[in-house]
Amino acid sequence: MENSIMKLFQNEYREAEEKLYKKGYYLETMDPDLFDNEFQVLDGKGKVKIDHLSLGQVIQLSSMI
Repeated sequence: MENSIMKLFQNEYREAEEKLYKKGYYLETMDPDLFDNEFQVLDGKGKVKIDHLSLGQVIQLSSMI
């Protein structure tokens, strides 16, 4: 969460992360050296369910599931 986008939207990120967690999913940032400002969603077993999401997409996804 060091980049400027995450600082601006820190509350939205935390809310989305909490919503996903309550549904059994985990949010993780992708390797910042390779994928700047991209996230992935993992299930309870650590398997990637969807990746290359922007912060806006993460927020939308957390509201949909």
